[in-house]
Amino acid sequence: MTATTKKFTFAEYLKYNDGTDTQYELVDGELIPMSLGTGKHGGISKFLERSFDDESAKMGQNWTAQKFSVGVRSPRGGRWDTSRIPDVVVLPTQQWEALSNREAVIELNETPPILVVEVVSESTQTTDYRSKRSEYAVFKR
Repeated sequence: MTATTKKFTFAEYLKYNDGTDTQYELVDGELIPMSLGTGKHGGISKFLERSFDDESAKMGQNWTAQKFSVGVRSPRGGRWDTSRIPDVVVLPTQQWEALSNREAVIELNETPPILVVEVVSESTQTTDYRSKRSEYAVFKR
């Protein structure tokens, strides 16, 4: 007897709550728990978030950097059952504000983010360099 993993639709993923603080990405319909990451990983992400905000202000751009809080939906194998949560996303402030009244997920048919950043760790480097890179590449400005 083999155990099967339940496949989730995107709508089920958005409603999923296992009663913990675990954050999940949806990959090919499967829930993938996101690790908390090391302090170094979090520090780099926070540094980048602040740096992008500072540079946006210096450039006079109305952009905001958001750390661990915006999902990016992507087609994987022609299906729409994948949603990633990048470490840092830079997007127009107006777009970020529009996400305040719905799930903070950018759909493929919406304006793509200005920048998506993954802070690569030893444990995630294969996924970050291969899968996520090609998924994010679908979003071209």
